[in-house]
Amino acid sequence: MIKARSKIQPQTALYNSSGKKVAVVVDLIGPINSPYIVAKPLVRAPNKIVGARLYVKRERRK
Repeated sequence: MIKARSKIQPQTALYNSSGKKVAVVVDLIGPINSPYIVAKPLVRAPNKIVGARLYVKRERRK
């Protein structure tokens, strides 16, 4: 479970501080104003990302 700071859609990739894709959003649960993310890890050792900050890459507007 990951505490969300902003609105995020399922199937969104999550990255670590090095920019490596480490998980993908599966679902959002909890109250609308304070949701939690359910994510599927994409790394061999998911316990290494427990407690780490994860990021979403935002696309630049043209």
